Amino acid sequence: MIDLHTHTNHSDGTWDTKRLLEEAEKTKLEVLAITDHDTLDAHFELEKDENLRNIFTGKIKTGIEFNTVYDGVHFHMLAYDFDIHKLQPFVHKYYNLRKPDLRLEFEEMMKSIKKSNLKIDVIIYDEKKGWPIDIIYPAVIKYEENREYFKDEEWNDIDVFFNSCVTNKNFPVAVNFEIHYPNAKLVAEEVRKAGGKTFVAHVYRYNLEDEIAFLDMLRNDKIIDGVEVYHSSFTEKQSEKLLEYCNKNNLLISGGTDCHRRKEKRQENRNRVWQYVYR
Repeated sequence: MIDLHTHTNHSDGTWDTKRLLEEAEKTKLEVLAITDHDTLDAHFELEKDENLRNIFTGKIKTGIEFNTVYDGVHFHMLAYDFDIHKLQPFVHKYYNLRKPDLRLEFEEMMKSIKKSNLKIDVIIYDEKKGWPIDIIYPAVIKYEENREYFKDEEWNDIDVFFNSCVTNKNFPVAVNFEIHYPNAKLVAEEVRKAGGKTFVAHVYRYNLEDEIAFLDMLRNDKIIDGVEVYHSSFTEKQSEKLLEYCNKNNLLISGGTDCHRRKEKRQENRNRVWQYVYR
């Protein structure tokens, strides 16, 4: 068994590196990839501490999960098998030093609202009130006449609403997350310079109109080497569809639990560790 999608508290996981390795050893994993968001700190920690590395008797693959953007879609791209020292300067420049500008995000969303002619009160961004979406969403749904511009699930669920904001450039409250993160083409180029390969992470979680069309764009632009076919939130039917797509287009196959060890809706699937071929 292998798990190529896990997180530690170096990003948004709750386990430290030691605990993750202990759990991987208990599960009898043969291969583990630590894929923290936008950081390689866990891998540098392992490099410096041999005793820590020896907790897990299986193979540890280098990994990372990038926030990135392509064609107005904010998505996550997994990367594996790279030289951490060659990739670190890019990670440091575009992620460690370049923190999200939430005020700019708010302003860009308000520009879209104005362009879409939605009815909304005059509101000012206050970081004490939370993320920009926490201020904008209730201001938009306050007026029933705005409802015609949104699907029911977008109108009724702030998380779905926000997903559409960052993945649909035609959405009435769209914001292009290239204000925060580098374009996927640049990310892929840097990963390959460091000897690695790139995979689209959990493609069904982005609320896209057509996931396969999005994969086609990435593949045709030579941005991805593979697709995360198995994920703890996927149905068997979704995984089968992605597997067929990868086989047809000669793409690599990846998968994993996406372990953060937090209580969430997918907790009943969190302990599933996929058996698959990373070819």
